[in-house]
Amino acid sequence: MTVYDQHMHTLFSPDSSETFEEYLKHSPGVLVTTEHLDFNDRFREGKDTLLDYEQYSATIDQLNESYPNRIRKGIEIGYTKESYERIQNYLTGKEFDVQLLSVHQTNEYDFLQPIVKEKDVQDVMDEYFPLLLEAVTRFPTANVLAHFDYGIRLFNVSVAELQGHQTILKQVLQKVIDKQMAFELNTRSMYQYGNVALYEQMIDWYVALGGKSVSLGSDAHSTDYYGYHFEDAIALLEKYGISSVTVFEKQQPTQLPLSKMKKSN
Repeated sequence: MTVYDQHMHTLFSPDSSETFEEYLKHSPGVLVTTEHLDFNDRFREGKDTLLDYEQYSATIDQLNESYPNRIRKGIEIGYTKESYERIQNYLTGKEFDVQLLSVHQTNEYDFLQPIVKEKDVQDVMDEYFPLLLEAVTRFPTANVLAHFDYGIRLFNVSVAELQGHQTILKQVLQKVIDKQMAFELNTRSMYQYGNVALYEQMIDWYVALGGKSVSLGSDAHSTDYYGYHFEDAIALLEKYGISSVTVFEKQQPTQLPLSKMKKSN
C-alpha cells in the first residue's frame, strides 16, 4: 500500500512537533509536507506564521541524500483579503511541489476559535463560504482547495443546511475545475469531525459539474493521523467512479491510481 498524504505538517509548522524521519518510517513512498503560512495568525495573537523556507529546503535537501528524493516541498496558504499581497511577496522566488489553499480566518478571528461557536451557524456559513469563493477566484497559483468545511467545523451542520448554500458552493467547485485545481478530501474533517456526509454531497456536486481531480489529505500534525482513514475515503471515491487521486511535483499534476493506495488482501 502506498500512502500519499498531500496535507500534513512537521515541526516547521508551529502547531506540530513531528519530524520528517518519523513520517518516513510509516511509508516507503513519497512524503510531502504542507507547512503553514498565515499572516496575522489569529491563533497566535496576530503574529505571522511564516515557514522558514531556507531551513525547510536545506533540511529536505539533506534528508533526500539519505532517503533518495523521497521528500517533496509543500505549503498550506491561509488566504485573507488583507494578506493577499504579502502572500504573493512571500511566495516570489520560492519553489514548492504543491500549494494548498485554505481559509482559516477573518481579519478578526480564526473559525476554530470559541467566539465562532457563539454565532448562528447560518451567519457563519454566510460569512465563510464567500471567503472561500473569493480565495479560489483570486488566488493564481494554488493546486489544491483544502478542507472546504474548515469554517463550519465547530457546528453539527446537516446536509440539508449545506444544500441551502449550494449555489455558492457550486461556484466554488466550478472555480476549482476552471483553474485545474484538485478538490481535497480532508480525512480528519470527514472522520474526526464527523463531516463525511457533507463531503459526499460536495463530491456529488463536483462530479456532476465535471470535476475529476481530487486530493487526499489527513491534515496530520503527527504520525498518529498520517493517512488517517484513507481506506474509507478511497471507498467513497470509488463509489463516485473516481479511480485516481491527483498528486503534484513542481506543481505539475499526475494521477496516482487508487489501486496503488489500497491494502493488499
